[in-house]
Amino acid sequence: MMSKYKYLNAFNLILALFIILWGAWVRLSGSGAGCGDHWPLCNGEVIPLAPSVKTLIEYVHRLTSGIFGITIFASVIIARKVFPKGHHARSFAWASLFFTLTEALIGAVLVKKGLVVDNDSAMRAWVIGFHLVNTFILLAALVGQLVVIDDVKYRLREFKENLFWILGFFIFLFVGATGAISALGNTLFPETSLIAGVMKDFDSGSHFLIRLRIFHPILAISLFAIIQALAGKEKSKFSTALAHTSWVAVLFGALNWFLLAPKWGALTHLLIADALWCLFVAVFLQRYFMKTN
Repeated sequence: MMSKYKYLNAFNLILALFIILWGAWVRLSGSGAGCGDHWPLCNGEVIPLAPSVKTLIEYVHRLTSGIFGITIFASVIIARKVFPKGHHARSFAWASLFFTLTEALIGAVLVKKGLVVDNDSAMRAWVIGFHLVNTFILLAALVGQLVVIDDVKYRLREFKENLFWILGFFIFLFVGATGAISALGNTLFPETSLIAGVMKDFDSGSHFLIRLRIFHPILAISLFAIIQALAGKEKSKFSTALAHTSWVAVLFGALNWFLLAPKWGALTHLLIADALWCLFVAVFLQRYFMKTN
């Protein structure tokens, strides 16, 4: 049963990353309204019989999200059988289910309120930012299930021992939210020239989504410095991978900015950011939880 639980958790994490990337493709391809304003049905149908390409893209996102919900629920059931009451693996399993449900609710809001395709409202920006934060916390719960999967007891370190990691945790969430809003601005207002794009970033007459783009790279560089400082004090394979991946993230982010954020660049940048977040959470949890036997 334990081996099945491990494989299921690994599958859930991989599937979650796929769904996140596919969700980004839904936005980049302008397929957010592919199923109309219907949710959870697609254009009023359980299975669209004559779907357009955009409908198919949106439907695949909903279908894989539905499968994910089932496998997450299965992980909760197995966790209750495998681990005793009070084990942290149970808590992470329940957290995964909770944030999967909130993820679905946010998706429903985006569709029902028409916050898709060309919508450039402040409400969409807020929801997109919150969506990213919820997604990151869901990933953190999935990583947590893998970190505390051993059949041992854990105790929490004192809060002050992990204060800077906890601060880094919340800073990372904020940087991720600004990245999601920046990506939305790049999608709705694509640039043809790097210089023209920079000038618009500082133009008070530009759309607010354009003016907000400049904050993400500044905050991302600050986060890079924080990660380097924190990871440098740890001695584990995860902390080494975290430090190296943060270099990849900042360098590719610069390349993506220079190339004016093409679709393939946006997807790759998101994948690297998700990988960096998962590694950060893994190191954070390994510090925060101590084995007692």
